[in-house]
Amino acid sequence: MVFWKGDHKDYVSRALLQPYAEVLRERKITPDRVHTRLHCPFCGGAAWISSRKPAPDAQATFRYLGCSLCGLEWSFDRISCPACGEQDPHKLPNFQSDAHKAVRIETCETCRRYVKSIDLSVDARPIPPIDDLVSLSMDLWAAEEGYTRIEPGLAGI
Repeated sequence: MVFWKGDHKDYVSRALLQPYAEVLRERKITPDRVHTRLHCPFCGGAAWISSRKPAPDAQATFRYLGCSLCGLEWSFDRISCPACGEQDPHKLPNFQSDAHKAVRIETCETCRRYVKSIDLSVDARPIPPIDDLVSLSMDLWAAEEGYTRIEPGLAGI
């Protein structure tokens, strides 16, 4: 079975396929898709959101990416662009707003893409999909600065 190929123009298609992909993941039925190292290890979908969770030693955080298609959350390098793999920290600036203290825009100067990150080590209460919608102003700011989100959030941006 061949799935959606991943494109901002296919946002509605992805929204319709997402429940089906989640059922496949729950049943461990791997979709017939090309998998790249920067995409979801289960279905090959691109990341739509990032979250940081406290490590057991409380000195650091782990970074997780959320799949835009099947909803899987997987561990990912803390200093690496999920779109192009850039690892130079000087090319990976983060931006925050006082209005949304647990949310940041993780950008890449190499590919000009970004992922929104919800820091659950600051406050464990946020729910990434909800906080993504609430912090829509940060997506609008990133677009004005010339960045493109890897995959659109629930608002379609």
